[in-house]
Amino acid sequence: MSGGVQRPIKQSELVARAITDQIVSQNLLEGTRLPNEKLMLEEYKVGRSTLREALRLLESRGILTIRAGRDGGPVVRQPRAADLGEALTLLMQYRDVPFSKLFEARQALEPMLARMAASNMDDATVERLKLINKDIAENIDERDVFRARNVEFHEEIAAAANSPVLELLTAMLESVADGLAFGVVAGDFTHQHRANAVKAHERLIRAFRARDEEAAEREMRKHLDEGNKAWKAAYRDLPSRPWAASIAASGRNGY
Repeated sequence: MSGGVQRPIKQSELVARAITDQIVSQNLLEGTRLPNEKLMLEEYKVGRSTLREALRLLESRGILTIRAGRDGGPVVRQPRAADLGEALTLLMQYRDVPFSKLFEARQALEPMLARMAASNMDDATVERLKLINKDIAENIDERDVFRARNVEFHEEIAAAANSPVLELLTAMLESVADGLAFGVVAGDFTHQHRANAVKAHERLIRAFRARDEEAAEREMRKHLDEGNKAWKAAYRDLPSRPWAASIAASGRNGY
């Protein structure tokens, strides 16, 4: 057994869990306003400071947005993978994990998802992938388009794998590995690097259309290997770059 005494759960944490349960059980949509403070105090039978701490906890976890002003208050927010990514970023920063390890995790996970997607993907998803890649090709030198649509392409594949947990993990890694956190953006790739990505997407689409699991896995692995080389070509110190320097660089780039 491990040593130490388990920290007791704070009252504010219990209230935060109760509010979360209510949001989920009632299927409250993003943007839904929760009851005012007076009603919530009566419902949860706690003091004002405990309730406010619970709401701050939920806001920090991306479950609520606290709006200021007369008509403000807690508003439901749909949690995003990026919220988990922020927590993972802090853990990686404290452990001083280099950027290359994040890419290694993606290289281990995404080829497996591509294999799973190949056996599950329907024709409509294949067509969406074609349209996304067509948009990338037609706007290949538009940095923001390239970034957004490239992420969307990979999200479609992850969703088609029909594994919600692995899909979430992939999105989380993507959010952490996003160049915005490291002073690196996809627009810093050369034109040829972006053209290579378009061709890699075309090969993946052919594999998905043929429902060829082995080809899908192989092409995704090759695609990520090419991407890894592109990152290293643009930022040669990236694999070992300290976190503090990476975050500072993002400020220098204005992103």
